[in-house]
Amino acid sequence: MSIFSSNNWPPSCSSAKQSPINLTQSGAKPCRLSCDLVMDDGNVSQATVSISNEGLVLESSSGLGSCKFRGESYVCQGLAVNHPSHHTIEGVQADGEVTAFFRKPTGELMCMSSLFRINSSQTPSFNFFKQFVPYAVTTGETKLTLREWSISQLVPPESSYYVYDGSTLVPPCTPCEWIVFKSMINMDQGDFSYLVRNVEAGSRPVQGLGEREVFFNDINNIPGGPVPHDNKFYLRLRPTGNTKVGGKLEVKKADLKNNVEKSEADKKQEENGLQKWWNSMSDWQKAAFVISMICIVPAIYYGWSTASKTPITGEYGKVAALKVRSWISLLYNWTIGLIWPLVPT
Repeated sequence: MSIFSSNNWPPSCSSAKQSPINLTQSGAKPCRLSCDLVMDDGNVSQATVSISNEGLVLESSSGLGSCKFRGESYVCQGLAVNHPSHHTIEGVQADGEVTAFFRKPTGELMCMSSLFRINSSQTPSFNFFKQFVPYAVTTGETKLTLREWSISQLVPPESSYYVYDGSTLVPPCTPCEWIVFKSMINMDQGDFSYLVRNVEAGSRPVQGLGEREVFFNDINNIPGGPVPHDNKFYLRLRPTGNTKVGGKLEVKKADLKNNVEKSEADKKQEENGLQKWWNSMSDWQKAAFVISMICIVPAIYYGWSTASKTPITGEYGKVAALKVRSWISLLYNWTIGLIWPLVPT
């Protein structure tokens, strides 16, 4: 039998500031920095799932993830799935509600919940429920290996939320702070059918607000939560290695002026080198260089032009070599005869 069907609750569950309540945006006070929330989107790989009189329960000895609320760290100790929802939003009760239980190192408790509806759209919550809801049995705990599962997946893409002081939903109704997301998340029809078949329906009745204040943070994208569906482009950045977060990143610009000046200086240096090499030669060396160029260039051209017309064979190579030799000898003698009178004695 569901604990929510029992009337034997202790007196502590009749005190002020009980949960759940009906949440309305018109009756909530705005808050931003005073109730900021940051989710840890790290993955959890091991957990156990079971069914009890409190609902479908998921737990892990190492925790199910963490978050920071108002700058203080909390660790998720477990979560419970119930149908229908405990909280109502604008007077509307949802198909169900998933509640995560977080605790600070100093012991204070914080509950975070998302109402859900039956919808098979592929959203982060689809993977969230799919990996543990169908494996819960009434005969005991089932050990699970989770893949790419994070507690941050219970956060709706449009992640504005309510904050108020309340209590846990089951005895002893321990005082705690609540975060309830305004938008619903989705559960697949098959998973919901399994939940209804194995977990008895039950939720605690809505409690009176009394003199309590409810706050509302209209943020659209919680750090660490899913990317909102608002047709905008988002980047999720993570520091890696020894990256220093919060420091000023120094970006070096390309010094184009310096590079241009450097290229011109190299060009001048190259030109000066050629000039220095030419000036270092004697007149005879210069003459020999000019003669060599006069002889080699025509010989290369002659070899190329004749080779393109006649197949290259051993006999052809021998004849061509003799012709080139005689031609180079003729050019050499003619050039020497031409420049010899110009050489100083």
